[in-house]
Amino acid sequence: MLKKWKKLAAAPKSNSKSIKFLKRTLSVSDTSAAHSGDIPKGCLAVCVGEEMQRFVIPTEYLSHGAFAILLREAEEEFGFQQEGVLRIPCEVAVFEGILQMVEANYC
Repeated sequence: MLKKWKKLAAAPKSNSKSIKFLKRTLSVSDTSAAHSGDIPKGCLAVCVGEEMQRFVIPTEYLSHGAFAILLREAEEEFGFQQEGVLRIPCEVAVFEGILQMVEANYC
């Protein structure tokens, strides 16, 4: 499974409709994030796994193919109507591996 994520993380950026929808949704919610003060501008908080471990990631990562798949999985499990922080149904260790690979592509 990790090999699949490595392949996706190395893939070029994706332009899926759900990514564009999420970016529009995030831009609308920027004002509420700005009031919280703990999330830098251009970033969003996600909770990962059953542990609900919190990560703050740059919104530009959402255009990466690996994150597109994670977002589809979140949509299938939780739907678009979830409130609060974005939940990612993925093991924390796997998410950390994906995050490291995506960070390497953007640095």
